[in-house]
Amino acid sequence: MIQIRHKSTGAVLLEVESDTLAGAKLSGAKLQGASLQGHDLRGAIVNNADLRDADLRGANLANATFNSAAFDSANAAHADLTGADLTDCTLVGADFSAANMQRANLRYARLTGANLSGANLTKSDLSMTDLRANLSTAVLKGADLRAADLSGANLMGANLEDANLTDANLNCAVITRARMRGAIDKSGRAAALVAANGGGEKTTSKASRPWWQFWG
Repeated sequence: MIQIRHKSTGAVLLEVESDTLAGAKLSGAKLQGASLQGHDLRGAIVNNADLRDADLRGANLANATFNSAAFDSANAAHADLTGADLTDCTLVGADFSAANMQRANLRYARLTGANLSGANLTKSDLSMTDLRANLSTAVLKGADLRAADLSGANLMGANLEDANLTDANLNCAVITRARMRGAIDKSGRAAALVAANGGGEKTTSKASRPWWQFWG
């Protein structure tokens, strides 16, 4: 049996009749403030769970499914989220710094104020995602950023090579030293944003917002 405890009080939040959390079915679990640092949750099903303020540092969350789960203020620094499904999750103010998020699905997710500095988001699906976040030095090679909201985002030193930025909102985003070779902007031109901006610090043109992009 595994007991998941609160990171501060030590109170038992959930008991799982298993020797591992890998592949566990935890949908709807109330795990606010849970201590899951370094745990193995590979392939777990954690849809609609409450993981706000949870400690997930260094956890193995590869190929886990978290549809519509709440991660607000959670700490998942250095966690492995390779291939994880975070569709429609709320991750406001969460820490995913240096996390491995290659091929992760974050479509429709809300990451306002999140820290993704140094995260590896290679070939991840970030379409229609609220990414008004810290993405400094993040790797977004080949990422799908169509219609993502990156207004005011920190992309300093980020790697956006071959990323698809069609209809993305980069108004006032910081792109100093960002690498955008082969990136496609809303006009379909590669690296046009950097070229038009002279490699400067911020973009200034505001992209039109599609009718289905509903956040403020």
